[in-house]
Amino acid sequence: MNRNKKLGKKWMAGVAVGMAGMMGTMPVYAAEGSAPVSKEETVYVNADEKGAAQKIIVSNHLKNTEGADTLEDSSSLSDIENVKGEETYTQNGADEMSWKSEGKDIYYQGTTNQKLPVNVKITYQLDGKEISPKELKGKNGKLQMKIQYENQSKEMVDVSGEQVEMYTPFTMVTAMMLPGDEYTN
Repeated sequence: MNRNKKLGKKWMAGVAVGMAGMMGTMPVYAAEGSAPVSKEETVYVNADEKGAAQKIIVSNHLKNTEGADTLEDSSSLSDIENVKGEETYTQNGADEMSWKSEGKDIYYQGTTNQKLPVNVKITYQLDGKEISPKELKGKNGKLQMKIQYENQSKEMVDVSGEQVEMYTPFTMVTAMMLPGDEYTN
């Protein structure tokens, strides 16, 4: 951002960062006949102006490749809702569920309080000098934001007979909503 207008009340809300990441595909199985199904998961994080997670939403897509009537899935999410249909699920234990898919794909989401495998830190400079987000209100000048990701997800794996520390690969996307009447460039 370059030569923004004075940062008003909308700034703090506008700088809340939404991060999407930790997307992957994993096998899931249909109940009758155990037909393979795949599951894609995307994690959305609403964060504050410094990068601390405020709300974590997990979106799942169960691909019903065999057209099964029921899909078995495992999830520890809260407030689960089907976002693209009327299909329902039955809870089969703490983290186990059965979706009445009727041959369709299932798209659902929920929230979690689990610790994220990637930390985010956001720092700010105004006209080349570090500044806190709270001090930015009402200021104008050249604003630089530095967004740093730190992967916390690692484990020891065997590589050709040697134990090596490996990090889980993630794709991270950061987006911000900045009101056009408050910012330029």
